[in-house]
Amino acid sequence: MLLAERIEELTTFFVDQKKRTGGNRAQDSAEKWATILARRELGDSLQAIAKDMDLRYDTAKTYCKLARRALREQGD
Repeated sequence: MLLAERIEELTTFFVDQKKRTGGNRAQDSAEKWATILARRELGDSLQAIAKDMDLRYDTAKTYCKLARRALREQGD
């Protein structure tokens, strides 16, 4: 329950940060970033997250890094 709420909160934040919000691409990207970041916050490993989401490890790592940067820049 807590994970789902955090994913929804982060997804909304990331969609708002996107410059082009038309279509499904921005929503899909925001959902991936939110899912990866929320699971990392709960302590899941990037390898497990990548496997569950059928992503390469490098891709999951990059998405996590970009998501953290977006949150950090919002706080500035």
